[in-house]
Amino acid sequence: MDKLMKTAKKLDTFFKVAQKIMKITMIVMVCVLAVLTIANILNPSAIIANGFYSVDIGPLTIKLTESYSPEDNNMVLFYAWIVIGLAALAVVAIYYAFGQIRNILQPMAEGNPFHPTVSKNIRKVAYVSVVLGIVANIVSFVETFNALRMIDSLNLLQHVQEGTIQSVTANYRFDITFLVVFLLLLLMSYIFRYGEELQQQVDETL
Repeated sequence: MDKLMKTAKKLDTFFKVAQKIMKITMIVMVCVLAVLTIANILNPSAIIANGFYSVDIGPLTIKLTESYSPEDNNMVLFYAWIVIGLAALAVVAIYYAFGQIRNILQPMAEGNPFHPTVSKNIRKVAYVSVVLGIVANIVSFVETFNALRMIDSLNLLQHVQEGTIQSVTANYRFDITFLVVFLLLLLMSYIFRYGEELQQQVDETL
């Protein structure tokens, strides 16, 4: 039991630090988006993104022989708003999940792994994993779609030597790993709930 308590305390400290990192990440993303937006308002003709020697579109990376800069600042800014907005949603979900994990660890750190709240908090983490999985797939799809619009593939082809790029394609793949994580966490919640019931019966007997 002492080993469990010590491990739970260390993990709780780790997730506490991770939550702070999530807060900092959120602040940085908001600041970056604010700077880009203000810069575009103050000087619409200024190029927000330039000097690309490679372009990533989803799982595809296009190597260029000369630098390329998207010409539509509004499209670049729109792309940044969408990607950072969805990323912020994911950060909020992760922050919440870390909080629930800490709620699971706290009773364990006190030597009570089958506290009545543990199974409920595990289920909450399971549902958060579903949300994160869905958001991750939406982000991948939206990022790929808007990246294609942002770089304007036909215009990109005009900026490189003829024959360097034959075509620009993107293959979207749906990740279902989060469903496996959800089912495993749900199973764990049932196991801990059963343990909680046994613990309650023991306490009542004593």
